[in-house]
Amino acid sequence: MLAVTFALVLVAMGTWSLATPLFAAPDEPVNVIKAAAVVRGDLVGELVGGATSPMGIVTVPAFYAGTRNVPACYHRQPTVPASCAPAVAGGSAPVRVTIYTARYPPLYYALVGLPSLLGTGDAEVYLMRLVSAALSAFFVAVAVTVAVTWSSRRIVVGGILVAATPMVLFLGSVVNPVGLEISAAIAVWTAGAVLVLEHLAEPPPALVATLAGSTCVLELVRALSPFWVALTALALVSLTSRDALRDLVRNRSVKLGLVAVVVVGALASAWILAERSYDVYSTTVVPMGVPESTILEYSFFHNDYYLPGMIGVFGWFDTYSPTFTYVVWYGLVGFVTFAAATVARLRDALTLLAVAVAIVVVPVAISTSQVHRYGYTWAGKDTLPFAVGLPILAAALVGRSSLAAHSRRLVGIVALSAFLAQAAAFFEMLRRYAVGTHGPDFGFLEHAAWRPPTGLVSVLVVELAALGASAVLAYAVVRAKVATAPGDARDMPPGASHELA
Repeated sequence: MLAVTFALVLVAMGTWSLATPLFAAPDEPVNVIKAAAVVRGDLVGELVGGATSPMGIVTVPAFYAGTRNVPACYHRQPTVPASCAPAVAGGSAPVRVTIYTARYPPLYYALVGLPSLLGTGDAEVYLMRLVSAALSAFFVAVAVTVAVTWSSRRIVVGGILVAATPMVLFLGSVVNPVGLEISAAIAVWTAGAVLVLEHLAEPPPALVATLAGSTCVLELVRALSPFWVALTALALVSLTSRDALRDLVRNRSVKLGLVAVVVVGALASAWILAERSYDVYSTTVVPMGVPESTILEYSFFHNDYYLPGMIGVFGWFDTYSPTFTYVVWYGLVGFVTFAAATVARLRDALTLLAVAVAIVVVPVAISTSQVHRYGYTWAGKDTLPFAVGLPILAAALVGRSSLAAHSRRLVGIVALSAFLAQAAAFFEMLRRYAVGTHGPDFGFLEHAAWRPPTGLVSVLVVELAALGASAVLAYAVVRAKVATAPGDARDMPPGASHELA
């Protein structure tokens, strides 16, 4: 299951990599430079601008230094196709360049930067994207494998489908550490939910190791990653009683996993605090004289920007998915969450509600507290490492209720809806870069100003095939599980009828 799912997700993300113009993703030029610097041993470079500045000067081949202004002609101009972008100039001669990601944790960049050692050209950048896609695809595949291997409620697979929004595929396909952060979080939420809701008494060592390993990787990716780990742990722990939790931590494999998570978390936090990785680049600082009530109101109503950004706002946050995609995804999240809250125990329903509220409130709190230093810098992608837990947790709770008897039908609806919404988002993204948002709806496939290296039709066909195969696989694994369980109690663990609120 791991290999099959990995291959399908990698093809889906890899096709996004080809279909998105180079450097057309948020902060991709400076992330490419950072990766090329880290893999050459320049972890933070020469810091400039003072103790609280994220700026640093690094040394990289001239080609990578020349990527900074490539998307400028269509950056945040969705009506302009990507054909206006110039070719990157420069060769292998080392040059110094200033970036605003100098202090960021180095793990992701050390891995993604490896292809840059092969040479200086577009091919190496595409390979960097492919490495990034492989890392993200692996952890999504881990999540699916956990649901299939250790859960008696394979409806959790449906929760993973909902968690893997078009934005997840997009961010996983480009050079940006948030893609790995989100995918690792999907694995953490899935393994954590399956462990806490199904295996508290006798936790399988392999499941514990998967959870601990995914958590350790998540902690090392970005400045807020340890914070998301702590918030996720709090949500999962709240699903169980104190006595059950005490028995769990007495397990030897759990003890070892906790030690690993704590040690890695401490090391990650030490880097983040020492290097001030949480400092971000901004040119729109809010003056001190602005009333706090105004700041809070603006931040709260900015959720109409954050929430779509978790589903699919591509490019430099200038390319929106079709309305159809948003309607479908809001519907899927709302349905699975409402269903879970209706059938779950009171404790579980309150936890689910707390997670939903935190998705809205935490970004507002963080953004509001930092506006005088950084301005309004938060984006929907920044919440996704926590937000992906809502549909996964909700699906796991649905699986322990009488609704589990309808797993096959429910996952079938989710898989078909997600396929259509994903396909619509990918198609719109292609159109935007090929001819701009004012261009023709379908004629651009033959008469495009910009085309990916393999052509428009080929990437569209491959992406549809990968998305379709993923939907069929999700339905098949749930159907296979349901078919093996007799009567109306199929997919329900022993004693599930006593757990309903």
